[in-house]
Amino acid sequence: MARIDLKQSSGLPIFYSGEDLQPQGLSVSSISTICIDEIRSQLLNEDLNCPEVFYKKYKDLDKDSVFKDKNLRINVYLIFPNLAGIEYSKTFATRCKNYPRIFEIIYGGGVILLQKYDSPIKNRVIKMVVKKGQKVIVPQGYTSTIVNSRQNSNLIVLELHSRDASPRIVLDEHKGMSYYIIRKNAKQETVRNPEYKIVNEPEKLNSDTILSKYGVTPKTPIVKQVMRKYEKFEWLFKDTPPIDI
Repeated sequence: MARIDLKQSSGLPIFYSGEDLQPQGLSVSSISTICIDEIRSQLLNEDLNCPEVFYKKYKDLDKDSVFKDKNLRINVYLIFPNLAGIEYSKTFATRCKNYPRIFEIIYGGGVILLQKYDSPIKNRVIKMVVKKGQKVIVPQGYTSTIVNSRQNSNLIVLELHSRDASPRIVLDEHKGMSYYIIRKNAKQETVRNPEYKIVNEPEKLNSDTILSKYGVTPKTPIVKQVMRKYEKFEWLFKDTPPIDI
């Protein structure tokens, strides 16, 4: 497979080889490879032995501290197109308590699940089918997971947030999110996690309306937008008021 230039979709000098990301002139603090034994506690079926690798996370991309000086942290996820039994490959469920995050699809497509579960009575689940170029704002306090629901293409997602933010892996005790994205009878389905006895049905959102509200334009890479019009994105660096979606 020929190298694919991701600069137009990401705003960063990154190539994709088909197996790995190849940042050009960018520093990467570390690369994590998430294998089945690590993410097993969040799978629909914990007894599986494959696929061995679910995704890679390239952490804290920068160039001569340009992003660090702007209090920005940029991570990139490379999620492989595998099935864990009937469940599509996904990332850990993560939550940032005090700061919002932005996801941007820079290659492929899939599903992003968001949830805020306070109790069986007070909870909200959002399912967003996403494709290249789309951006998703994750409010503070919402848990998210990224699912590669395409079987023949890797999914590459850029994550951007304040360096003061501390997204953490959560929900191991509940086997992950309240819903799983699975493939059954050659079709994609959304099924409830039985660990959640009562949970609302997933809802759909008009993401364009939310993006517009917070000054995010749909076509320009989010990194370029934040760097060019930094003042417009002051909400990204504040813990209050919470983002409203």
